Amino acid sequence: MAKAKYEEWILEEGLLKIQGWARDGLTEEQIAHNMGIAVSTLGNWKKSHLEILEALKKGKEVVDIQVENALLKRALGYEFVEVTKERMSSESQKKRHDGQSKLTEKQWATCIDYFDSSCCYCGKSGKLTKDHLQPLKQKGELEIANVVPACASCNSSKKDNQWLSWFQKQEFYTQDKAKLIQKWITFSLSIKELFEEEPSESEMVISKEVTKQVAPDTTAAIFWLKNRKPNEWRDKRETQISGDIGVRNPMQNLTEEELRRLANGIDGT
Repeated sequence: MAKAKYEEWILEEGLLKIQGWARDGLTEEQIAHNMGIAVSTLGNWKKSHLEILEALKKGKEVVDIQVENALLKRALGYEFVEVTKERMSSESQKKRHDGQSKLTEKQWATCIDYFDSSCCYCGKSGKLTKDHLQPLKQKGELEIANVVPACASCNSSKKDNQWLSWFQKQEFYTQDKAKLIQKWITFSLSIKELFEEEPSESEMVISKEVTKQVAPDTTAAIFWLKNRKPNEWRDKRETQISGDIGVRNPMQNLTEEELRRLANGIDGT
């Protein structure tokens, strides 16, 4: 095994490598191997060079926090969005989806970027849905000039209303936001041809998004509680009793002779 001088490992680059290996979950044996030294040497360096010890601690702390967060998430349950994508390879396939394939992933990404990855109405960030400025029931289409990003709350509240009339009734309405949406309509129409010039013989299109719930995991919850509150949640609990428990021995005042007679079955009367 090639010798590695500690000097190169107490520099910023070396410490970052050590911290990264610890963060990735490598054992000290594996880290020592990557450093080209024996485990015993790494142990000595930890004692003589606190920089190396701190780098290992920082890396492991990150992993511990990530594991704790994952365990807590599993214990409490969570939700996720299941996205279904389909490949559109012909005009006949697109027609079967009622024209929904007019909006490509690239166009939708451009739309989200335009509004800084936030709801175009209330400004909230997070999961965004496709809102039709002109509702589908009013012959609106899922195309770049008719779609804006909206949070689930705004999209649900707006329903099939015309966007501006609904927006003006909301507490978070501002003229600047309304102007930004109108600018998007103009801008999207101007770049629409650029997208259409791209080859579109085969493209992946989001056909369905479903929010699913993962139920809380009782095993993970028990494991979490046993480690966080061991005194309250351990399997065996010791109970200490002090003072007189009120149990009286009826033979405590008998003599030795009387006890022998009782043991031999002799009636002393």
